[in-house]
Amino acid sequence: MPPSRVSIPGVDGEITWPLQGLKLGEDDDQLVIGIDFGTTFSGVAWATPENFEAEQINQITAWPGTGREEGKAPTELLYEDEQTMWGYNIPGGADTVRGFKLLLLRDEDLTEEIKASEFFLRARRMLKDTKKTPVRLIADYLRAVWKHTLDTINKALGEFVVDGLRFHVVITVPAIWKAYARQAMTDAAKSAKILKSRQAGETTLSFVPEPEAAALSTLCERGRRIKKGDVYVICDAGGGTVDLISYEIMDTNPIAMREAVEGRGGLCGGIFIDEAFEAICKRRLGRRWDNLSKKGVNEVMRGEWEQFIKPQFKPNSTKKEWIVSIPAEAFGRSNLDDLSKQPNIKQGRVHFRDCDIEQAFANSFAGIDALVDRQIQKAKKESLQVKGIILVGGLGTSPYLYEHLRDRYLKNKISVLQSSGIKPRTAICRGAIYKGFLDLSDSNINSQGSYSYKSIAVVSTKSRISIGTTLWVDFDSSEHLEEDLTWDSKKEKWRADNQMEWYIRKGDDVSTKDRVTREYTRIVARDFDGEFQVHMYQCEADSPPVRRESNVKRICTIKCKLDAPASELPTFKREDGVRFKELTYKVEMVPSGAAAEFTVYVHGRKQGSKNASVKFS
Repeated sequence: MPPSRVSIPGVDGEITWPLQGLKLGEDDDQLVIGIDFGTTFSGVAWATPENFEAEQINQITAWPGTGREEGKAPTELLYEDEQTMWGYNIPGGADTVRGFKLLLLRDEDLTEEIKASEFFLRARRMLKDTKKTPVRLIADYLRAVWKHTLDTINKALGEFVVDGLRFHVVITVPAIWKAYARQAMTDAAKSAKILKSRQAGETTLSFVPEPEAAALSTLCERGRRIKKGDVYVICDAGGGTVDLISYEIMDTNPIAMREAVEGRGGLCGGIFIDEAFEAICKRRLGRRWDNLSKKGVNEVMRGEWEQFIKPQFKPNSTKKEWIVSIPAEAFGRSNLDDLSKQPNIKQGRVHFRDCDIEQAFANSFAGIDALVDRQIQKAKKESLQVKGIILVGGLGTSPYLYEHLRDRYLKNKISVLQSSGIKPRTAICRGAIYKGFLDLSDSNINSQGSYSYKSIAVVSTKSRISIGTTLWVDFDSSEHLEEDLTWDSKKEKWRADNQMEWYIRKGDDVSTKDRVTREYTRIVARDFDGEFQVHMYQCEADSPPVRRESNVKRICTIKCKLDAPASELPTFKREDGVRFKELTYKVEMVPSGAAAEFTVYVHGRKQGSKNASVKFS
């Protein structure tokens, strides 16, 4: 077994790698499965505690439909002849359903530019053509990926071994996703049978923001020289979204980091570069481009652009031109040469110059620059100095993006780094596994479980929204509006309704260990049936209001049912002798990206899924 402790010269302290501190016991029957569900490509990794202790995170690299080893499979579907094909199984030239991940977002959470983009409009057209919902499309894709995942793990461990393992599944999500999008992903996972009952026990599901997963993976890579006080910006540049989170290293033994400034993200990923390049081709070829069949367009975009030019392009390279062959059907009987303007067309091939290709990257890179600049400026306001920018994700492997950011921030003495792993596009998948073992450690911290995983952790995060709930308080005419005046018939007094109590405010530091908790007491009828609801609200304003106003939106409803008879509740006696019951409960919250997770406690007991359910709005 390889050593779990590695000392690197020049590092402030000895780095303890993620596996250090994971104590194994006889009942370690867990299997963590990480799913990186991406806009354009998706990947899967898995590990048992024994795997993890041996520094072995298993990445799926064999996919149906291709003989090559690939870290990810295309996030695409094809419905044909009552069959559902996916990934590499889809024949070339097919008009696939793709981009459906973006369809989970509501219109109000999309920019006008994105809503007008051809990629997004095409995804919406395909949604209409298939007569399916976004959740159904995602479920169909996840179902296929899940089946292949189980087949792969069964071959590696044996079906009887896998049948005895409890599954913990971690799905990565963009940090900018709101709670309703995560709820939709949960619904899709259920529909895909990922959470179906198993003899070994309940399958648990959690989410991790993609840049957080990337940080957990990349900041722990062997050879990464990190010191206490270092601040790194993790730039997860994927197919659709580009998410950024900045982390400060709080300790190196074990590794602990905190979110230094509030993370940000935007829709400026690789698909918009593809869209821009296709527009360049259309402008140059004119009506000839319209002559291309869908297969012909795919030959240019998939074969020539996405697999050849885009992943290796950088200006001023040894290549003088970037040549793209256009299928003959585009030209018909017209001349195969056109030297009337740049880029030249010779023998049916377009000879692109560096300056032509750079145009395709311009808008996306401008969006990424703005996101990175904002992180650096916010860090400066907190008196923090960013040491490095770490690039991950599909677009994060681009040599052009690396050189662009390196040159841009050289004057600031900020290093730009790329994942040093063998398969850098799998960093987020691997980070999901780290997050999974952290989840298991947290869930067993007060139980008899054998996990004691303390070697790497995000100790605090920044809240991207204010989160709270409404309260009744005693009415004060000097503080409250008359429209909030409400008569409390149980306590027989005037109260102010609609008042906000904020658990956390936008930008607050929130410890992942010491969860934010509030205790409440309700006076209920003596014949109370034990069921009650808690409404939680969010506000994106920098300064949230003291009462519920138009910018305060409901984030979710928590439905609860007591796990003990209501008759056991304490009695509340009014001055006139009328008796009621008194219900005391706690709501615990921890933010996660632009969303939050909630847990309810009644009489000190954590309410499980049978007694408390969260329905996001």
